[in-house]
Amino acid sequence: MSARRAVISLTAYNAFRGLTVGGFMALLPMYMSYLGYSMSSIGGIITIASLLLALILPAMGYFIDLHGPKTWIIITGILIIAAPLMASTSTTLLGLGLAYGLFLLSFLAGQPARMTFIADNVDIDSMGGAVGTIMSTFSASRTIGPLIAGIIASLYGFVSAFHVLAFSSVIGLLLFIFLSRKDSPRKRKPRGSLKDSYLRFFSPPRGFRVALCLIALDRLSWTLWYPMLSAHLYSHGYSEIEVGAMFSTTGAIQTILSPIAGSLTDRLGAYLILAFSESLGVIAAILLIFPTSAAAVWTSMVAIGGSIALWIPAYNALIAKVGGGTGEAFASANAVRGLAGAPGPYIGGLIYDIIGPAIPFAISSILLVLTSLIAMTGIKSAEKAVSKMHKFPQTNDMPHKFETS
Repeated sequence: MSARRAVISLTAYNAFRGLTVGGFMALLPMYMSYLGYSMSSIGGIITIASLLLALILPAMGYFIDLHGPKTWIIITGILIIAAPLMASTSTTLLGLGLAYGLFLLSFLAGQPARMTFIADNVDIDSMGGAVGTIMSTFSASRTIGPLIAGIIASLYGFVSAFHVLAFSSVIGLLLFIFLSRKDSPRKRKPRGSLKDSYLRFFSPPRGFRVALCLIALDRLSWTLWYPMLSAHLYSHGYSEIEVGAMFSTTGAIQTILSPIAGSLTDRLGAYLILAFSESLGVIAAILLIFPTSAAAVWTSMVAIGGSIALWIPAYNALIAKVGGGTGEAFASANAVRGLAGAPGPYIGGLIYDIIGPAIPFAISSILLVLTSLIAMTGIKSAEKAVSKMHKFPQTNDMPHKFETS
């Protein structure tokens, strides 16, 4: 399969998957707040799901390399359809937790499958640009997702909104299956057994550790408040439509900046772009401490959009260079993200309920500053280590080509 066809098939899928992702992430916390659940309860189910799923991600990476990324793109696509359908049928904490678990599994396991799919077809030095192109479509769709979900929830109820989100991903998955029907040949096999994958996960090489430390610190910083942000805004008097519009603004900024961010990643290096991303996160967290000013909230949502736009191509390009584009490498990085971020929502939610909203956002700001400084001061040594250490080497028989026709 050509690079162009691979990018087109994922772009078409993301055009509809993004609506589901954006809508679900904004809708579920609001729905739980509407049902009367506390912020610590909302954070608690996110923490439990994140911790459990992080432990199985190394296995997901192994199976992605074993069966091929396309198979797992389809499987995780089915999961993201099931998540809003389950949420629409339950009001219990267990049921809603399972719905979030399905969504998170689709998100965490689907990302390494999609990135491995791209890495099989795109030159590694063009990875940032390819990811930026794909993500611009995803973020455009995710931009309207919260707004559409908020409008439908306001007019017809939360259940109808969840049904629309599920249907959107059905369309996207069918498009991906059709457009990627000429699959790329198998280019790699798992290195050793499933047990070996877990051993490499718990003992990564030095170059990979540099990247994983930054990823872990970033994830913990954001999960102290971001998963509960819609509930935070909703509890401060903003309506479903207003919250949806705010999240859509974040998506719009991400859409505009994603192609630019991908190009900058290829030119300036992943670590520098990650540092810029964290700096924007600091601005957002500070502005959201007291969301009584609508202007401050809107500004923070713009900063979040810019931060995400920079983060995604930089993160994927970095892992591709460190790990050779294997499913194992992407899944291992996502497992570290999951483990590092797992306690964040519960801790943040608990502090939020007991002390108030200021402390989680303040702690997050400090951690994000630290992450940015580490990236800035360690760029040269980290990039040098990453370029030399390939514990997850490419096993492709043919060199990657970024075909434009």
